Amino acid sequence: MSLSDTILGAIEDDWSAFELNEEQLGTSGVLITVSGELDIATAPELRDRLTSAINRGATGVVVDLRAVTFMDSVAMAAILHVRTQLGKRGRMAVVLGDDSYTKLVFEIAGLPRCLELFETRDEAVSHVSA
Repeated sequence: MSLSDTILGAIEDDWSAFELNEEQLGTSGVLITVSGELDIATAPELRDRLTSAINRGATGVVVDLRAVTFMDSVAMAAILHVRTQLGKRGRMAVVLGDDSYTKLVFEIAGLPRCLELFETRDEAVSHVSA
């Protein structure tokens, strides 16, 4: 067994597996749960899914990022773009773990000034449903 086999064998195969799940919230809301890496390769899928929900009439959008293991600036731009698309006619909330990597990224980028951030899904859903 080579050194590269040993190193690669120590890496979990599903650590960065990207997944999107969509859930309807009442008649005009949507909850998108993201897991894995949210980056230049996967952010367009999130952006498309959120844009599609808005085009179908969603006015309340929750994006749950608690299971995101990595996030880049392209992913942040996609989320901000969707917030802009939603405009004044709707509400958007982002769920981040209290001590998570994604929360740190959002804080460093100054996004708490632009987005409504929550630690629990229930708080976020209440915010967009109000």
